[in-house]
Amino acid sequence: MIAALALLVSSATVAQTKNLPELLPRGEKMVTASGKPVTLKGCNLGNWLILEMWMLELSGYKDQYEVEEILTSRFGEAEKDRLMETFYANWMKDRDWKLIKSFGFNLVRLPLNYRMFEDDRAPMRLKPNAFRWVDLAVKKAAEHGMYTIIDLHGIQGGQSPYDHTGRSEQNKVWTVESNQVRAEWLWKEFAKRYRSNPNVVAYDLFNEPYGGTKPQQVALFKRLYPVVRAIDNKKLILAMGNYDDFGHYGNPKQNGWKNVGFQMHYYPGLFGGGAPTVPTHVAHINRLKEVEKQQNATNAPFLIGEFNVVFNGAGGAGMMRRYYDLHASYGWMSTMWSYKVMSRDGGVGSATWGMVTSKAPAPKIDFRKDSKAAIESYMTGLGTMALAVNEPLRKFMVAKNPKFDPLPKPPVPILVAPANDAVPGWMQTDVGGARPGGAKYREPQLELFGGGSDIWGDRDQFRFLHQSVSGDFEISCEIEALRDTDAYAKAGVMVRFGLEPNAAATLLSVFPSGEAQFAHRETAGKEMTGPKAATGDLAGTQLVLRRTGTKLEGFVARKGKALELLHSVTIAEGPVEVGLVGLSHNNAQLGLAKYRRFSLKKL
Repeated sequence: MIAALALLVSSATVAQTKNLPELLPRGEKMVTASGKPVTLKGCNLGNWLILEMWMLELSGYKDQYEVEEILTSRFGEAEKDRLMETFYANWMKDRDWKLIKSFGFNLVRLPLNYRMFEDDRAPMRLKPNAFRWVDLAVKKAAEHGMYTIIDLHGIQGGQSPYDHTGRSEQNKVWTVESNQVRAEWLWKEFAKRYRSNPNVVAYDLFNEPYGGTKPQQVALFKRLYPVVRAIDNKKLILAMGNYDDFGHYGNPKQNGWKNVGFQMHYYPGLFGGGAPTVPTHVAHINRLKEVEKQQNATNAPFLIGEFNVVFNGAGGAGMMRRYYDLHASYGWMSTMWSYKVMSRDGGVGSATWGMVTSKAPAPKIDFRKDSKAAIESYMTGLGTMALAVNEPLRKFMVAKNPKFDPLPKPPVPILVAPANDAVPGWMQTDVGGARPGGAKYREPQLELFGGGSDIWGDRDQFRFLHQSVSGDFEISCEIEALRDTDAYAKAGVMVRFGLEPNAAATLLSVFPSGEAQFAHRETAGKEMTGPKAATGDLAGTQLVLRRTGTKLEGFVARKGKALELLHSVTIAEGPVEVGLVGLSHNNAQLGLAKYRRFSLKKL
């Protein structure tokens, strides 16, 4: 009876919601019924309905799932649910909605955990009052003139092994059929609930699908899209790209998809792209020109669903406003990550992820040991704690004519290799139709100029300096520098079963950020995967691939350190092409990989 009454109250709340003008896709833009384009910009409501422990400054917990398991084991499931409801009720209060609007925003992206709606022990059965907080979010956002994007941030089984899915170390939506069936069911429920609600502007079917291959991402989208479209035939549906691209989905119109747009997340200087500096962001701004060309070709809406500069030294609030303005100039929607993030030291410092943070140091709690009363008091206190507003960001966001610091000019692109020296004993090939590259060789130093779109997916395009080898061998190199043409430009050593673009291959490489990655394509035409990576400084990095029989090992050493095994795989016997790679990750220009020394020896 109580549950039924709660559902009636929730339905009544939806009915009383203030309605904003309905927005629908028309080409690349979101427009009103009269055809007026509306620029949507806003933020994510991260850590509200799907928790990320770093945003609370609570170390020692893997994820929300672990916290809930601790609470259940100590107090029982009913009390765990009550405590979590207390958290939800206090993370977002009336003051928070007013603060978001004070930044001049008209859009919120609402990250959700599937476990709010169904229980793993009772799949495809809505929990009592399952939509309480989503309904409230949509209502409050609309009251403040803001649209909502429904974002399934944590899908059944998890779309990656990361904690922001709500439960880390899973990544099972791709391979467990029942998880996909349950995701279909939940999206039917979302579509039925919000199809007639103009305040919900889009459905974001799954967040950051980085645990799946590109074909798996497309297959899951193709499975969920018709489920939603059969119920709601108008609202925008977003296809989330891979971390590097969204082109694998193809053209929506050619696929027969109606009102489908794309989404990407960009964190240059934080996750790839170089150090957190102004030049790193200048380089990213220039790369977005290529993204815009690709997006224009699809004639579909585009959302930058997550981004942040974080560091004042990388441009801070001014750089954030530049991004919002640039995205808007391309007709894109923008939602920064995130609205509220707790502060370890208190207040807004020289680096912040949030629009607001805790004025005092973030409160601490021990879910394993503290009393239930203390835990409840902690959660209740989140609703009344003093907040510090990121005033520099707010000031930039509401300024009519913001004054920006001048940006440094980006380096002039290299379109033609300045040299094409022969390297004795080695051949050079532009694999997959890569832009013609070249080499400048003064033993022991080699500068390798290479174009190409990527060494990834099911086919490659890059510059290759190589030899044919049989039997056991070891190839090594030391990397001096790598031109930052793209976050995923590469320099490194490769073993390859042929020069065809889709050949089986293993690559041990570094990005401009200094991150080293072991990547492997098991057989020709199969998707390449990156099973292991390691962070560190770029200059002086040593890379080694060693083949013994059918065992191929990859070793990494940072400057002045000993070699350490990063990963190993089993490969087929027989002759292979072995050598160094040059990849700009942007075939409109050449990259430059500087090798201090390199060698190939038979074992």
